Amino acid sequence: MKMTTQIQNPDELLWKIAINDDKEAYRILFDLFYPALCLFAKRYVEERAVAEDLVQDVFVTLWESRKKIRVESSARNYLVVSVRNQCLNYLKREGYKQNYIDAYLAKNADQSDYDEFYLLTELQKLLDEALAKLPQTYRLIFEMSRLENNSNTEIAEKLNIPLRTVERYKAKAIEILKKDLKDYLPLLLYFHLLS
Repeated sequence: MKMTTQIQNPDELLWKIAINDDKEAYRILFDLFYPALCLFAKRYVEERAVAEDLVQDVFVTLWESRKKIRVESSARNYLVVSVRNQCLNYLKREGYKQNYIDAYLAKNADQSDYDEFYLLTELQKLLDEALAKLPQTYRLIFEMSRLENNSNTEIAEKLNIPLRTVERYKAKAIEILKKDLKDYLPLLLYFHLLS
């Protein structure tokens, strides 16, 4: 039976993946958590591409070991802990000294990974809602720039529009987003969701 996109309880999705090999539940869980988990991973590793790869590795492992998942744990906790461990393992593989990793963990021990992740998730939802309200062309240019890391020149070439138009639309999109999200702007800027 195919699951509808209305079901977005992460724990229910994790259950469906583990018990039913439900690919649609897997896709929805990925879509629900991937952006915030990438931002969370970026707190450990500085490069965006590396953070994205590590999060993708977690989701691949989730699917490959779906029959071994302990369903009594929450999906959010499972994913946050998995991403944190993946990041720390990456740092070890890349030759970071254990002292550096221990110092990082000690420095951030008073921060709750789960609270930070929850905040990132909520901020991402707010940003997604604001993006959905943008005119289609503004949204497309903003996403090509910020999410796909295309330069203004690359966007102009891909969309076959003048460079100046790209610059103007992108600036207008940011202006609208900052206005719509003014109450959350410091947090959005801090987590590099909007800059």
